[in-house]
Amino acid sequence: MNFDWIKSRAVSHADKIALIDPLKKTEWTYKELNIRAENLANYLIEQGIERGDHIGVFAPNDVGVLDHLFAAIKIGAVFVPMNWRLKPLEIEKVIEDSGMEYIVYGTNHLDRLSKVPEEYIKYNIDEPEYQEIVNPSHHRPFESVDIEPEDIAMLIYTSGTTGRPKGVIHTHQSYTNNIFNQVLSWNMHDDFVTIASAPMFHVVGFVDIVLPMLMVGGQTVLERYFNPETINSWIYKYKPNILVMIPTMYYGIIADPNFSPEQIASVEKFVSGGSAPLPAVQEAFQKMGKVIVNAYGLTEAPLVTYNNNELAMKNPGSIGRPVLNLAHKIVDEDLNEVPIGEMGELLIRGMNVTPGYWNLPEENEQVFHDGYFRTGDMAIENEKGELKIVNRLKELIITGGENVLPSEVEAILNKHPLVNSGVVVGYKNPRFGESVSAAIVLNEQAQGIEIYEEVLDEYMTKNLAGYKTPKLYLVLEEIPLNSVGKPDQLELERMMNEKAAAIEKELI
Repeated sequence: MNFDWIKSRAVSHADKIALIDPLKKTEWTYKELNIRAENLANYLIEQGIERGDHIGVFAPNDVGVLDHLFAAIKIGAVFVPMNWRLKPLEIEKVIEDSGMEYIVYGTNHLDRLSKVPEEYIKYNIDEPEYQEIVNPSHHRPFESVDIEPEDIAMLIYTSGTTGRPKGVIHTHQSYTNNIFNQVLSWNMHDDFVTIASAPMFHVVGFVDIVLPMLMVGGQTVLERYFNPETINSWIYKYKPNILVMIPTMYYGIIADPNFSPEQIASVEKFVSGGSAPLPAVQEAFQKMGKVIVNAYGLTEAPLVTYNNNELAMKNPGSIGRPVLNLAHKIVDEDLNEVPIGEMGELLIRGMNVTPGYWNLPEENEQVFHDGYFRTGDMAIENEKGELKIVNRLKELIITGGENVLPSEVEAILNKHPLVNSGVVVGYKNPRFGESVSAAIVLNEQAQGIEIYEEVLDEYMTKNLAGYKTPKLYLVLEEIPLNSVGKPDQLELERMMNEKAAAIEKELI
């Protein structure tokens, strides 16, 4: 089958500007995007890349990221966008798990690949040598291979430092069906313009906005890294009519001291995803006559639900209703469906849902039930079919759109000689939704050390990505336990929020 959709779009919208990169001062038409990908596909074949091989891209938002996706589709290879916020040890785990031996990178990110075998690292996509490989002024046509719907298109990792990393499989069928749902849900068409600020190693920034925009023939402005100091000027200059961002990015828009409502006048649809909504930010937008609508998805199923402006006005905390061609149910601990209005775990089934994790057969057996994927999120559905996420069964902390597994942070924290025991929980943060905190019992040798926080900060920062490190510590004589002898998560979260509120009050 033909899944080489950028080649088709290069015919229907040949001379339309598809991508704008203001920092590099470059623009690329749909025809040029296809030529770049065909040139790259030929080059990769010459380098020994074959169908089914994994190609890793360790770079910020850039046309080079898309070059490698489109070239991989043409070859039948597997595209692996890598999280450049991870530390070398975390990256090493991802590379070992995926089996990829071909990795390209962007400027400023090579140092994070220090634990990767040197022969795996190929070239910098920001260098002139790479631009010459893909230069559309000389076209090397490429005959795309036939692709089966179940063939793997992408692996997107949700991994951490401890345990085996989890590569989420996206087949050509699953990721394109997700795009179809995006287009239908938001009535997308080729007049759409957006700014891609969310990192393209995330489904929010990549599968949920950049790829749908290109598939419908719209225009995307690439922001290499989200910059709260310049985003408003970019919105005012390029006049996007849709933005898809994580909540903390919307906070950055209105937190700019020079912000004015006129700067966002062109935007007709603000979509928020990646983490829980920030009520204060939603309220601020509504006062300006703008509405932020929530969308809910997972790395394993990028778009599950969405809401419209009317629902968002009436029920801003709702994640809306399920998209087309997706079945769902809410179940109790025994996996029996619960009545309307009762809380339970959300299960989903659809053509846009991952078929499973890479090389994790036992995990796949646990995460699927009767064909339904277990999201691990606790939800409530009302009589109108509107859903609301109440809690996370897996106890993930979502900070600024990034997932943090407490056990991963605890494994590092509890190795420090100052710490006798530590428990990691999230606490409310008005900017990031949640932040990471740690309740710790110090060892005897730590008594009298007043700078323990600085010592732990330095240690954690060396071993984990910045967003995973605790931003708040609470020293206790003992960790509170619940009735079954396990750390009392709810009590610890209450204590952390209380401490955070007290600190905030002192600063006012």
